[in-house]
Amino acid sequence: MPKGQAQTTWLPELKVILENRWNSKMSIKQHFDLVDDLNKALSQIRTDLNIQPPMMWCPNCQKRHRSKFTDISITAMYYALKRFELCDKDEFNKLQRDWKKYSTSENIDIYGKKNDRQENYNKKGLKKSTTAQR
Repeated sequence: MPKGQAQTTWLPELKVILENRWNSKMSIKQHFDLVDDLNKALSQIRTDLNIQPPMMWCPNCQKRHRSKFTDISITAMYYALKRFELCDKDEFNKLQRDWKKYSTSENIDIYGKKNDRQENYNKKGLKKSTTAQR
């Protein structure tokens, strides 16, 4: 395997799936179905080609270990659509806006999982100020 291949996510096979399946009229739930299919295909490709996760240095134990593979997120798919010119800038911006509204209303993260933090806390776990909010 060429150097750097372990970190590659958008392999040519995934680009083909994205090109064949993408439709701008899909709902966000259908976007997640497509992301799930892309992740299954990516996992299968990694297994078939025996691609190992990249090595990382652990500052705690002072040893090198295999890191974990990352999955494709919904936002990663949106950026891939833009990168592969499957959507224009306006459509990309609309996808981002719609996603932000949807994720806030459904309280989910970029992988479609429910956020476990309460709405009145920010990402760092600090209580949000009720004053000076926009």
